[in-house]
This record gives sequence, C-alpha cells and structure tokens, in this order.
Amino acid sequence: MIVLEEVYRDGDKFVAVAKESPFYPDGKGGQLGDRGKIGDRKVLRVLERNGYIYHVLDGEINPGEHDFWIDEERRKEIARQHTAQHILSAAFIKIADIETVSFHMGEDFSTIDLNAAPILKEVLDESEQMSNKIVLENRRVIEHIVDKYKADKFPLRKPISDKVKGKARIIEVENFDWSACGGFHVSMTGEIGLIKIIDYEKVKGSLTRVYFVAGSRALREFSKLVDLSKDLSRMLTTSPDEMKSRIYNIIETSKEKASRLDKLAEEYARMISKDLLKNAKECCGLKIVAFDGYEEVGKYIFKFIGDEENALILIKVPGGYEIGSKKVEVGKLIKKLNQLIGSKGGGGKSRGRISTEKPMSLIIQKIEELLVEESGGSRL
Repeated sequence: MIVLEEVYRDGDKFVAVAKESPFYPDGKGGQLGDRGKIGDRKVLRVLERNGYIYHVLDGEINPGEHDFWIDEERRKEIARQHTAQHILSAAFIKIADIETVSFHMGEDFSTIDLNAAPILKEVLDESEQMSNKIVLENRRVIEHIVDKYKADKFPLRKPISDKVKGKARIIEVENFDWSACGGFHVSMTGEIGLIKIIDYEKVKGSLTRVYFVAGSRALREFSKLVDLSKDLSRMLTTSPDEMKSRIYNIIETSKEKASRLDKLAEEYARMISKDLLKNAKECCGLKIVAFDGYEEVGKYIFKFIGDEENALILIKVPGGYEIGSKKVEVGKLIKKLNQLIGSKGGGGKSRGRISTEKPMSLIIQKIEELLVEESGGSRL
C-alpha cells in the first residue's frame, strides 16, 4: 500500500504527494524513474522534493491508502542501462584515464559526459570493446552496504558524496568497478546483452558527451540500422559492403552536376537579361523587370541587371520575392507593400525581400500604384 497525504491538480494532470513511496524518482542518480499505477491511475512521472515524493498521475485520485503496481520490465531495462554506464565509465578510466563527470538516462538513449575533449575514436572503440568483454564474461554485480567511513576499503571510481550519511551502498562489478550508487542494477553483467556507443560530441568547452544504448535499446538500434541498410542496398542496387563507395560516387557525381547546372543557369540568366530589360514594363521612368522562373536562374538576374540605374527588379523566390533598385529606396517600398498586401519583410536602400504567396501580377500592380503615388519626384 502507498499512503497519499495530498492530491492537487496541475493543468490536466494530478499530483499525489507521499512521504514514503515505493516509486523511484526521475533524475535521482541520473536515471529514469518508475512507472506503473496508483489505484487505477497511471503514474506518468515521479519527483522528489524536500523529503516528499510527488507522483504525476493521469487522473484524479483521493488522498489515503491505495494499492500500487510498478512496471518491473521497465525497472529491468533501467537496471541494464545503469549498470552499462558503470561499466562504460570504468572502461574509459582503464583505457585512457578519462573520468565521467555526469550521467543522464533518457527514454531512448543515455549519455555520459567525460572530462576530456577531443577523444580519439580509437579510445571510444577500445572502451566499448572492453565494456562488452565484461558483459560477455557475465560477471557478478554485487551490492555492498557498509558504514560510510569504511567505504575507503573499496577502490572507488569516485569519492562518496558528502550528502551520504551513515550507511553507503557500493555497487561492485566483480573485480572491475566499485561505485557508490542508489540506483537499479542487474545481478549479472550478461543481462545487459550489449553496450553500443552510437554518437559523441564536444560540449561545454572541455567535455565530450558520449551517447550509448544497452539491452533492448541496443537491439532496437541495431534492427533499425539493419533495416536502413537493406533499404539503401535495394535503392542503390548494391551490396551493403559496397554501399559506402557507391554513396560517395553518387555524392561526387551530384556535386559535379550541380556545378554544371549552376554555370548553365548563370549563362542562361546572362542571355535573357537583355530581353527582360528590353521588354520590361515602364512606370514613372522605371523599368520593372520581373522574373518568375527557375530559382537557380533568378539568383543571377541581379548580377546582370542590378547595376541598371532605371531598373526595378522583382524576382520570384521560394515563399516570396526579392526586390532591387538603384533608384528607388527598396526598404521604404517594401514597408508600404507590406501595408497594402499584408506581406512581411524588409530591406535596405537598394535590396530587400518580402514573404507572401500573392501572385506576381498583383505585386507589380501595387508597385506601380506606389510609384505613381510618389511620382512627384520624391524618392520612396
């Protein structure tokens, strides 16, 4: 039974408060908390504050005594992840004398922050290999409950926190690692199955964050990668062993084609620019040059017409238009256009951009209206 001393509403959830609880809190020791039920209400999250346990529930429940159910399968998986962290952290010390400064367990993967950056991939690989060797040897995971002042008889990976009073709980991975810890752990390392580093990155200047999975998470990750490999193999009509070189060749070919396309787009823009200028609509002494075509071509129109003193250039771009002119103050023009058509955007003296899905014909019409309005000679 669990005794709920208080229940209060928090948005669309309810929070049940207990002085003592069989539910392990989220974030304690870096690990995930328990899930399950209190009465017929699902436990969505568990928090520990000021000596009380707060259970976030999916519905209302009355204070008092209630039956409870804890998801033991989740606990077992948490135990696999947590013990895997102990092993991996110990391996980094043994391989390269690199210490773990923090640990976080997520629902899909876990991370450890190491006090070194950068870390060679060889160190990551060797630490992973050593960790899995310990898993395959199926060593015992032993719990030692001792007086805190006697804990120094163990070769602890890091000193016991000053917050620990009285008894200390030491988790030993047999003849490999000793750590003070209050979380869940397996009884034999073979229960972990596999430890796999899936990514790493530099964080906070001098730390390296290592992402890893273990247990059923590692199986899910491996299955996902196998499926991806099969799909890519079919799409590329090549074997998995040759896939890397095949993808590299595709990327290089794509780059070459993109470069050639860019040169063709520039040449085409140069060829049509004179006709665009020649056939441009005239208003108040300005030629309104409009282009609604391939984006690759449009970006070069400014290069060939942008220096024309009496041109106002309007280019269709994804999500809106680019506007440029040597004679009209574009920023002011865009500000007035925004008011007229409800567009968004801005610009400087000679170039700017608006975001709108309105048709180009309407944009040209409104620009003409504004030019006529200001035709007294003052600049927009």
